[in-house]
Amino acid sequence: MYILVVGASPESDNLIDILIDQGHRVALIESNEDQARHILKKHKNIDVFQASISQGDILEEARAETADAIVAATGDDSANLMAMFLGREYGIETLVSIINEPKHHSMFERLGVKVLANPAAIIAQQLYRLIEKSRSEAKKG
Repeated sequence: MYILVVGASPESDNLIDILIDQGHRVALIESNEDQARHILKKHKNIDVFQASISQGDILEEARAETADAIVAATGDDSANLMAMFLGREYGIETLVSIINEPKHHSMFERLGVKVLANPAAIIAQQLYRLIEKSRSEAKKG
């Protein structure tokens, strides 16, 4: 599959690792030049486009019409929503986004986007589960 990732967040960096390990082709769109350069140094076998998602022709340059999925993982819900809207316009079948503000959830859902709301809370829950598991194992041993 060909996956477009928007935003060089820690979440997208880890996602890119997984996608590459699973044999997928990946392209990243990142507006910050330093972050784009960092990802390019780490992942030499992906395409990196240093541009804002709102830049009109960036999805054409990234060959969005051939993408199987687009994932928006920026810290800005408006940029994520723009990526999802444009992904829908380009006919990308799978739209996935992080949302940072729970009140924006319904806007993404109306576009048919699969959302991950509040990633920090999900990580915190997982950390708590690990603490509980460790306590449980210590009581048994």
